[in-house]
Amino acid sequence: MMNSTNKLSQKLIYLFLAVLIVSTPLPSKAYTTDRVVLVIIDGLRYSEGLGDPNHTYTPRMAALANQGALVDNFRNDGVTKTWRAIPAIWCGAWTEINTFSDPYCGGSNNNTTELPTVFEYYRKQLNRPADDCIYTIKNLCSWKASHDVDYGPDYWPLYHEAGTTDTDVWQETEQVIATQSPRLLLMYLADVDHAGHVGDWNDYLKSIVTADSLVGRLWEVLQADTAYAGKTTLLVTNDHGRHDWDFTGHGDGCEGCRHIQLLAVGPDVRTGLRSDVTRTIPDIAPTIGELLGFTTEKATGTAMTELFTDVVHIDRSQRPEIQALKVFPNPSNQGTTIEISLPIESEIELQVYDLKGRLVTTINRYLGAGLNQISWNGTDNHGREISSGTYLIRLQADNDVSLGKIVLIK
Repeated sequence: MMNSTNKLSQKLIYLFLAVLIVSTPLPSKAYTTDRVVLVIIDGLRYSEGLGDPNHTYTPRMAALANQGALVDNFRNDGVTKTWRAIPAIWCGAWTEINTFSDPYCGGSNNNTTELPTVFEYYRKQLNRPADDCIYTIKNLCSWKASHDVDYGPDYWPLYHEAGTTDTDVWQETEQVIATQSPRLLLMYLADVDHAGHVGDWNDYLKSIVTADSLVGRLWEVLQADTAYAGKTTLLVTNDHGRHDWDFTGHGDGCEGCRHIQLLAVGPDVRTGLRSDVTRTIPDIAPTIGELLGFTTEKATGTAMTELFTDVVHIDRSQRPEIQALKVFPNPSNQGTTIEISLPIESEIELQVYDLKGRLVTTINRYLGAGLNQISWNGTDNHGREISSGTYLIRLQADNDVSLGKIVLIK
């Protein structure tokens, strides 16, 4: 009876391993870009921004667009108000907005997105810490990312709130770049929209000039920093424009409110491209995911790959087949080391399952060619120690999958 039970158990393990092989391939990371910086300039009307053929108030951004790409017809295709458009940029979709008692803001009510954000996708799928994903903004109780059951607060960005002006935000951003070097960074500039609502035309224009100079300065700092130079893509956009007939307001479907800007510059971006492909706010998050190698599965937008050079596409004849997989020590009373040999550098995903097919943990890494080691400390995705037993290891590099088994004895 015991022998037949063991045979049945082995058959179930083999069946489960076979099922694990058939799965969705990992997103391929074939770009030079290793870091993305997104700048949102709130409320800049296109006619005073890059839509002005003389670039009177935005000479620095115009120069960057010439170095990279500009989407001629970039649009807010939803609600032309900040409280809806900013979350749509984050989520890659027009998400519902919920409220919650925010412990980071003294328990006061705050907005949170229904759908997961680009920050959460990035941190969870690539197993990145909070200080590798930073949001800089004025000193206020910032709206928060989602409480999605698959993502949520464990994967929110690190919020850096500073000062009361765009210049204050820039100074904080510059400090963040120098001391933390996050791979995903969002800088939010709010003064243009504020000046517009106040109704002071001259102050509105001055705020645009300031934002333009800060974007230019940002690119200079990135190119002077070895952590960013030559491997960073900068995206600059708006959440909405302003009424055609009245710069003090926005919120309807007029062309001034809908037509906004998107410029991109970086190592994988076509030089001097003016794209005539119509794009919208939800396309930003998937584009970031495309560059950094993660998916935005609940987004409705699509990656703006027409902005990228042709050389970024993977030659499938050079797919990173796993040459060797070794697990040691095995059995183990704590954790284990997975040794993997790859012919070329590639994005890998390591997943550990229990024998009931439940996912225990996921580890994502970008590994170089040759022999690599990944450590797993015997904990689940929430950092909790798991019990003794047999666990199955699934390692994927591009479309190639290798399987193993580890026995934990505690």
